[in-house]
Amino acid sequence: MPHGFWGLGWGEVVSLITLVMVVANYFKSSVSKTAHESSRKDLEDLNTKLTDFKINVSELSQLLRQVNKDIEGIDKRVGKLEEEVDKVHVQMAELKARIGGSKHDEDYH
Repeated sequence: MPHGFWGLGWGEVVSLITLVMVVANYFKSSVSKTAHESSRKDLEDLNTKLTDFKINVSELSQLLRQVNKDIEGIDKRVGKLEEEVDKVHVQMAELKARIGGSKHDEDYH
């Protein structure tokens, strides 16, 4: 029975396996660390973008509130103008009724 593997002694085989395991562990650790740093950087970027998004949404909400307030003001002004136009129409109808539909009035309509 041989005293080793591939013509190597048992001590050399154990040393070779240990060396391969150390290199594999180092590679695994390096990849894991790189992935962790990359993941952390991605999360930081995502956090920054989410913060910017929150700020933009907040500004947009404020603008929409202001627009709604402006629209309400415009709506009230339009309502008042409609009432005034209705009053003018009533006054015109009353004036026409007083004049009695004269020939002069008919020439202009």
